[in-house]
Amino acid sequence: MHQPKILLVDDSATNSLMVRTFVEDLGYQCDLACNGREAVSICKEVDYDLILMDIIMPVMNGLQATMELRTLFGEHWVPIIFLTGLSQQKDLIEGLKAGGDDYLTKPVSPDLLTAKIQVFLRIAQMQRQINQDAVRLERYFLNNEREQSYALELIERLNRQQLELPSHVWRHLRPASQFNGDLVCYARSGGREYLMLADCTGHGLTAAISAIPAVECFYDLAQEQAALGDIAAAINDKLHRLLPFGRFVAGIIISIDAAAQCLQVWNGGIPCALMFDPQGRKIKQFRSEHPPLGILAARQFDRSLETSVLRPEHALVVCSDGITEAQADNGRMFGLDGVIKAVQAGWPGRVGNTVLQALQRHRQNEAMLDDASLLVVRSPAHASKPEGDSGHEAKDRSRWHDA
Repeated sequence: MHQPKILLVDDSATNSLMVRTFVEDLGYQCDLACNGREAVSICKEVDYDLILMDIIMPVMNGLQATMELRTLFGEHWVPIIFLTGLSQQKDLIEGLKAGGDDYLTKPVSPDLLTAKIQVFLRIAQMQRQINQDAVRLERYFLNNEREQSYALELIERLNRQQLELPSHVWRHLRPASQFNGDLVCYARSGGREYLMLADCTGHGLTAAISAIPAVECFYDLAQEQAALGDIAAAINDKLHRLLPFGRFVAGIIISIDAAAQCLQVWNGGIPCALMFDPQGRKIKQFRSEHPPLGILAARQFDRSLETSVLRPEHALVVCSDGITEAQADNGRMFGLDGVIKAVQAGWPGRVGNTVLQALQRHRQNEAMLDDASLLVVRSPAHASKPEGDSGHEAKDRSRWHDA
């Protein structure tokens, strides 16, 4: 058990002997210094829990010594109590200004001195504990930052979110925290294109980890040119087996056959999947007809798809609930109407960017509370890029960027 150490600074041998005996009888270690200079010198070598300081002393008085000790201690706090015969108010003020924490006039009441020592030792112990906790917390924070940085790099590589998209596909991903629980995947195989927009439960690291099995399964089966329903079923089965209870992935999986102008969609939990005609009018909504991926067992899973014609002038706009459920100050959600109005305002060349700008105005530049993803898809036969860019992932979380 730590025995508190007290330094008594007094040029009077009689006073020092009396106070030292009293302090040691209380169970504390007590060292002596006969002036301020010696006290400063001793404190450079020894750490004390409390200092009892006289003011009027030769060589260096208590006020000057206290100021030098405060400089020496820096941010480390050691309580200093003045024990002096000076009793004027100005003396008290000067002592406190010099860095003292309390002021007792001689002759000192033993009971009062005992109480003061105990109180300041208790405060000092609490301060040490706070400092130790702060050091541990900072160490934990730095370690956590390193681990999260490594995890982020690994997850981004696994998710292949830096994949260069073709000119007719545009996407924007915005995480609510360092890790993104939303993702967009793209693959091309055998004349078909495959896309997946997934929104994992929650946000942050746990959501991002949930996406990994879905991503791997999607790319493997897309390369095998599997049927879209089979891809959805395989992802669902894998997530159902791997994810803890209560974790799932809302997702929409799309295949495009440009030669046949055919679009197939499996939608499980994505609220917004809208088709627009050449004039920017909404002509179809691919509703969420299935539960999110990972909820149902394989025998309960429904592989049924929706099929539509995708002409060169058409556009499919898909977004996660991080966009449709984004709330303004009055609680009003952005909703499907907000998406449709923004698409029509930006038609035909700035569909995605106009949605983002409208959402920014809706949120009044406030930070997003959920991961958000937006996908704009046109036919591969479409001649120009939908947004003048192949896609964008938001890195600056303070605001949306134009792609």
